[in-house]
Amino acid sequence: MVPWVRTMGEKLKQRLRLDVGREICRQYPLFCFLLLCLSAASLLLNRYIHVLMIFWSFVAGVVTFYCSLGPDSLLPNIFFTIKYKPKQLGLQELFPQGHSCAVCGKVKCKRHRPSLLLENYQPWLDLKISSKVDASLSEVLELVLENFVYPWYRDVTDDESFVDELRITLRFFASVLIRRIHKVDIPSIITKKLLKAAMKHIEVIVKARQKVKNTEFLQQAALEEYGPELHVALRSRRDELHYLRKLTELLFPYILPPKATDCRSLTLLIREILSGSVFLPSLDFLADPDTVNHLLIIFIDDSPPEKATEPASPLVPFLQKFAEPRNKKPSVLKLELKQIREQQDLLFRFMNFLKQEGAVHVLQFCLTVEEFNDRILRPELSNDEMLSLHEELQKIYKTYCLDESIDKIRFDPFIVEEIQRRKIIKSVPGKLMKEKGQHLEPFIMNFINSCESPKPKPSRPELTILSPTSENNKKLFNDLFKNNANRAENTERKQNQNYFMEVMTVEGVYDYLMYVGRVVFQVPDWLHHLLMGTRILFKNTLEMYTDYYLQCKLEQLFQEHRLVSLITLLRDAIFCENTEPRSLQDKQKGAKQTFEEMMNYIPDLLVKCIGEETKYESIRLLFDGLQQPVLNKQLTYVLLDIVIQELFPELSKVQKEVTSVTSWM
Repeated sequence: MVPWVRTMGEKLKQRLRLDVGREICRQYPLFCFLLLCLSAASLLLNRYIHVLMIFWSFVAGVVTFYCSLGPDSLLPNIFFTIKYKPKQLGLQELFPQGHSCAVCGKVKCKRHRPSLLLENYQPWLDLKISSKVDASLSEVLELVLENFVYPWYRDVTDDESFVDELRITLRFFASVLIRRIHKVDIPSIITKKLLKAAMKHIEVIVKARQKVKNTEFLQQAALEEYGPELHVALRSRRDELHYLRKLTELLFPYILPPKATDCRSLTLLIREILSGSVFLPSLDFLADPDTVNHLLIIFIDDSPPEKATEPASPLVPFLQKFAEPRNKKPSVLKLELKQIREQQDLLFRFMNFLKQEGAVHVLQFCLTVEEFNDRILRPELSNDEMLSLHEELQKIYKTYCLDESIDKIRFDPFIVEEIQRRKIIKSVPGKLMKEKGQHLEPFIMNFINSCESPKPKPSRPELTILSPTSENNKKLFNDLFKNNANRAENTERKQNQNYFMEVMTVEGVYDYLMYVGRVVFQVPDWLHHLLMGTRILFKNTLEMYTDYYLQCKLEQLFQEHRLVSLITLLRDAIFCENTEPRSLQDKQKGAKQTFEEMMNYIPDLLVKCIGEETKYESIRLLFDGLQQPVLNKQLTYVLLDIVIQELFPELSKVQKEVTSVTSWM
C-alpha cells in the first residue's frame, strides 16, 4: 500500500474516534467522568502505591490494637537493665504456735514427729547487726528499764533475776520483729498498700480544703470529713492508749517466749511498758510535723547520700550484751540438770515435759556427752579405749550433728568443726562440759513453771502506768496533740460518700500519680488523656523503677550512721523530757526547707503544663496537710495497721475465725 494512502487512513480513523468520543460524551457525560476518574486513580495507584500501603497499614494496626488491647492490658518492663529483687535473709521460720517436723519442716505433720526448734525460744540466733546500732538499741531499752521498772522494783528488792528475765523478753520481742521484717518485701508493701492508703488521706484533705478558706481550720474539717472512718485510736488520747494496749495483747502470742502469756503479772507489765511508754511516745514522734518534715527531706533529697565519717563497726550478736544477766545471786527456783537426774519423780516429769516440747533428744545428748566425758577424763587411756572413744565420737556426730539426722541439734559451728577434725579429745572436753546444758535451761524454767499449781487470777487485774492522775495526765495529754479528735465514743456521724472508691480504682504508682495529678495538681484534660493512653506502655516500667528506687532509698536510710541517728532522735523524743525541745524558730526553718524541697522536686515539664500558680497552690495544699499533727496521727495508725497485718499475717486468720464463730452464733 502506498504510504500516503496509509497515513490518510490513520488520520481518518482518529477523526472518526474523536467524533464518536464526542458523541458519547454528549450523550453519556456521567459515564465518561467516571471513566476519567478511574484512569486517573489507576495512574496515581501505580505511582503512589507505597504511600497508600503505609496509610492503610497504620489504620489496620490501630484497629488491631484497639480490638486486642484493653485498659487492663499492659506491656512488660522495658528497662531490662533495672530488675528489682527483694533482699531477704535466709533466716529460719518461726512457729510460735507449734513445732516443726524434723523431716518435712511443716508445723502440723501427722507422719513425722515434732522436733525442737531453738528459734522459737531463741529467735536471736543467727541475727547479727553492727555494734554501733546494737549499742544504740541497747541504750534505748536500758532507758526503758531505768525509767519504768527500776524506780519501783528497787524499792522492793535488789535481786536482778526478774529484770534479767525481762531483758530476755525484750530481746525476744525485738528479735521476732527483725526476723519478720526480713521476711516481707518492704518496697512492694509501700507501693501496693501504704501509698494506696495515703491516696485516701489526700482525697480527704482535698475535700476539706474546698470547705474552708483558712488553713487553721483544715485539720478539723478533715476530721469531720473522715466521719465514721476515723480511726478508733483518734477519738481521744485515752482511746489511743486503750487501742495500743489491746493491740499489744493481741500480739503477745507471737512476740513473747512460749508460755510466757501464762504469767499474767508479766504480761500486764510488758503491756503497760510497750503501749504507754514505748509505742505511744513513738507514734507521737512519728506524727509530729517536725519529724515528718525531716523524713521528707531525707526521701526527696537527690544529692549523694552523706558518707560515714568512721569505718563500719563489726557485727555482733543481736542485743547479746543487753541481755547478759546482772543477777549474781543463784535463784532458789532454778534446778540443775544433775539435781533432776538424781530425783526420779522430777526426771519423770521432766521427760514428759520434753516430749511435749519435742526435745527429748537434747536430754539424750546431754546424758551421752556426760558419759563420754567420764570416760575421756581418765588419766590413762589405752589404744583400744582411744579407738572406742573415736567410734563413740563419730556416732555422736552422726546422730546429733548431721543435717539429715532427725535428732540434729544446733551447735556452735566451732564445736562441729572440732568434731570433724577429731580434736575433741584434746581440746573440747571442757567446752562440751560447759555447753552441754545451755539449751536445756529455758526448758527447765518452763518445766518448773508447769509444775507449779496455777495461782488464782484476780477479778480485775490492772497495772496502770499512765493512771488518770493530774501528774500522769501531763504525759498523756500534750499541747501538740491535745485530746486528738476529742470525739465522744457514742458520737454518730453521717456516712460520707467515698468518691475515691466509687469513681475509680487505683492500683500501682502510675495510677497514684495520675490521681494526684488530676485531684491535686489539676492537670488539663489533654494531659490526663495522654497519660491514660501511655499507661499501657509505661505502667509496669514505672512500677519496676519505683520498687528499685525505694530499695535504694531504704538502703541509704538503713546505713549504720543514719540508723544510729534515727534511733538517737527516737530516744531523745521519748526519754529526754528534761531537755529543751527544738525551738519554734528551728521548726519553722525546717518546715520552710521542706516546702522549698517539695517545690523543686516537681519536674519543669509538668510546670509548663499546669502553670506556676497551680504548682504553688498544689504543693501548698500537700504541705499544709502534712503540718497537721492529728491528721498525721490518723494516717500513722492506718499505716500501722497495714504493717502489723503484713508482719503478722496470722492475725488475719484469727480475725476470720472470730468473725465466722460470731456469725454462726
